[in-house]
Amino acid sequence: MGVSRLDVFYRRLLLTKLFIGGWGKPEDLKRIFEFRKIIGDREKCKSLVPKDYPVYLNKTEDHTDCQIHDGFFISPLEHLVPGILPPEAVKARYIT
Repeated sequence: MGVSRLDVFYRRLLLTKLFIGGWGKPEDLKRIFEFRKIIGDREKCKSLVPKDYPVYLNKTEDHTDCQIHDGFFISPLEHLVPGILPPEAVKARYIT
């Protein structure tokens, strides 16, 4: 049985593009694993983000059959495990 082209492509991508900067600082990995213990408990996890967590609306477009909302929120993970996210992921954008 021959090697799949998809498998070859995936392996080449994996070896050249993913995790080229490493897995991160050991301290950050430790913080992530500690946080996993918290979110693994369903009852604790329910109370991590308040129901009135701030979500910001930048723009609303009215169309005949729908409304399009464009906005953002700060990732709750930034508050729970500060500094763990890359800067690009701290501000989460949404369009609904």
